[in-house]
Amino acid sequence: MSCWPAMNSSAPGNSNTPKFLYDLALDVLVRSLGTTVPSLDRIHRLPELPRNILIDVYEMMSKRDFLKDTLLEEICRLDVFTRLVRYSPARSKLLRIVASLMASKKPLASRLSGAYIARYGQDWELNGELEGERQAEGMLQLPSAARQDDRARELLREYNTLHAGDDEAAGTSTSSSTSTCRSHDSVQNKVALQTEPSVMAPTNLQELPVEELQAIDMGLRLGSFLSEAGWMQESIAVLSCLNARLKRLPPHKYWLEMRYDCLQRLLYAESAHCNFKLAHRTYEELIELNRSLTDTVPAQLVALTYSQISAMYFARNEYNNSHMWSGLAMRSLKASASPRIAIDVLRQAAKACVVKRDFARANLLICQAVRRARQHFGVNHQKYGDALLDYGFFLLNVDSVFQSVNVYKEALAVRRGIFGNMNFHVAIAHEDLSYAYYVHEYSTGDFSCAQDHVDKAVTIMKNLVPSNHLMLASAKRVKALLLEEIALDKMADGMDEEDLLLQSEQLHNFALLLSLEVFGEVNVQTAKHYGNLGRLYQTMNRFEEAERMHQKAIKIKTDLLGAFDYEVGLSIGHLASLYNYQMKKYRDAEKLYLRSIDISLRLFGHSYSGLEYDYLGLCHVYETLHDFEKYLKYAHTLENWQILRGQNITQNKSSYPAIEEDYTIEEVKSKFFTMSPPSNTTPLQLDYN
Repeated sequence: MSCWPAMNSSAPGNSNTPKFLYDLALDVLVRSLGTTVPSLDRIHRLPELPRNILIDVYEMMSKRDFLKDTLLEEICRLDVFTRLVRYSPARSKLLRIVASLMASKKPLASRLSGAYIARYGQDWELNGELEGERQAEGMLQLPSAARQDDRARELLREYNTLHAGDDEAAGTSTSSSTSTCRSHDSVQNKVALQTEPSVMAPTNLQELPVEELQAIDMGLRLGSFLSEAGWMQESIAVLSCLNARLKRLPPHKYWLEMRYDCLQRLLYAESAHCNFKLAHRTYEELIELNRSLTDTVPAQLVALTYSQISAMYFARNEYNNSHMWSGLAMRSLKASASPRIAIDVLRQAAKACVVKRDFARANLLICQAVRRARQHFGVNHQKYGDALLDYGFFLLNVDSVFQSVNVYKEALAVRRGIFGNMNFHVAIAHEDLSYAYYVHEYSTGDFSCAQDHVDKAVTIMKNLVPSNHLMLASAKRVKALLLEEIALDKMADGMDEEDLLLQSEQLHNFALLLSLEVFGEVNVQTAKHYGNLGRLYQTMNRFEEAERMHQKAIKIKTDLLGAFDYEVGLSIGHLASLYNYQMKKYRDAEKLYLRSIDISLRLFGHSYSGLEYDYLGLCHVYETLHDFEKYLKYAHTLENWQILRGQNITQNKSSYPAIEEDYTIEEVKSKFFTMSPPSNTTPLQLDYN
């Protein structure tokens, strides 16, 4: 390529290393793009570079503000972007490039989704009826047999790679020597022709219109990449367009399986974005397809689909259904599954076990997911950050709060390293870390770290989602909890902090009304908001309102989760506190404290941190009632708890220590299905309608 500038061989530094020479050449090239007329031809010809070099050029351009508009126009070209997104080793770099452009308010995600819909949506809608007639009559115009056969085989090979989960390694480019200047594309194309076709491929490749395979391949890759990068609305738009296109194709198993794959990806994006009406419609389409395709769809795709259904129910706080579908996903998971799919299935099944208080199974699954993510992808990869976030969730729920904070901090660092600061996934990590800090610092009253992270979460969400979005409401709920605690501490010092309490009430009511609108009255999330308001009204001396809120929370949680769930115990303890310290209903408080203690001991054992408040409450009840025998009993129990708790903290003990063994998938499944469920849960139900 004669237009590239020559490299200065006398440049200072260690010019003998291939990496130095390569980096220097990249720098000279990118600098040359800043000139006026000569740069136009260079920019126009950039896509001619091998992909491993092109991605490095684009990454360097993304770090130069004056080139970001130029870079935007380059990457917005669908053919260029699709060529890059097919190059798995550079996926992490591509994520960073997209994050850099989006952080600079360059509308890359919307431009890409719009370009895909313009190419494959509008024309299809205009010509859909005629195209359908041609297909029905076998009149579809195809390329020559030889050209179609080669291209179809290549696209099917690429579909299989995507289908398997794009299992790249750490996602870094290996272009560090002069040998990287050779294009690998021609070699890869030769390999593609030698690769056996997919199990879903017909024997006669001429049956497959190449233009349809191109639309499907591009749609699946673009839609998945956008959701992976945190741009859910744009991902939904692309995958919805592709699904509509696939619906119009003949009902052959080849197209139906691809549609099945498209729908499970669409379900993920819709559920993650809390668009549950669309998600439910997608779920119904999946179930309809599943009934006719179960015998032909690869097991790993079935496992991943069931896991996505479990995630949808999890996001809707329907934990029984989430638990059931995660069990089905585990049944379908095979040893041959790609690491990416295995990790995702293990992660989701672990979360479903956590909310069912099946902590032993959850520990097994999440430890294996974290180990696999670290070994296969490395510690700077998104999949490792995802697994860490779920491990933090597990640790927080088993009362290993200090460990949870540290794991959440590492997960946030991984996500920020990939996505920068202004990103959907980063906002979620900030919120999770904020809540862990809130729980950890509850006894000290120092909520500065928690407040810093929740403010960042709210700020990011305000920039990315509508004002009535559930994810924004979730972040505001955590902020409301913090404002209440900060106000309480200041009131204890004699300061009037009514404004903070009113702000907290406004945030809680915002979250409650949105939860009622989306989930309805009988939902765990709605019950949590009632409980939060109950605590706030207790602080604001609005005791009758507080009582009503706590009673609502207890009833909903009990009906949905059972009498011995952690959430039920939490609400019972809060109502007991109200009766004990404010409403002087001591006998009622006594009964509630004893119920709360029973639940805590069943789930967490004698060193559980929450027992402190129940023991102190009972001591206050019995001292007030002059029942000194029982007072001494629970004062002694509290002392023993303090000793045991202190030992666990100093020795860093946990009820569920990390599992260090590296099990195979079959070993994990065997252990998972042979473990006895905890007494407060029902066995796994693995049937669906």
